[in-house]
Amino acid sequence: MSVNPDYCARLLKLGKKLKKPYRKNLVGQIYNEYLYPIEKEPWIFNELKIYINTWIEGWKKFANRPNFNPKYQLTQMWINQMKAKEYNPMHVHLSSHLSFVLFLEVPQQMLNEAKHKKTNAANPGELMFLFGEDAWSNVTEKNFVPTVNTLFIFPSSLRHQVMHFNSKVIRTSVAGNIKWV
Repeated sequence: MSVNPDYCARLLKLGKKLKKPYRKNLVGQIYNEYLYPIEKEPWIFNELKIYINTWIEGWKKFANRPNFNPKYQLTQMWINQMKAKEYNPMHVHLSSHLSFVLFLEVPQQMLNEAKHKKTNAANPGELMFLFGEDAWSNVTEKNFVPTVNTLFIFPSSLRHQVMHFNSKVIRTSVAGNIKWV
């Protein structure tokens, strides 16, 4: 879903100042991953709630669960400043219920790499979701081109990864986890 550009700009501005490394807690092969101080910056969660509530309302309709009204908390949120050759291998987040990715900076040079690609694999810098086992009749993966100010919220147990790119640019995203309480 699209996210308020002012909120994204504030996240990016704060994110570029962050100093607390979070890399050791993540599987990504990304050098610059920093933890947001969500306890000291309540505006981060307050604005994010709009989008989480929208996801919950959509899920209630999809699953025919009109009485599903979970209380939840943002457990952690970090910024990923991904450079050439860095990537996020396939993984899940088992300590939460929902995860999310919000794209803040998506350089055109990275997107242009898809024009010169020689395989049918996911394009450089794309977000890929995988579910189930491959079979000729099943769609088991879905790739998404990153778009600025676009948020993906998904079950934390859904396998996902981000492909590497080669351009000498920085692709910036925010990621985090939500837990029912």
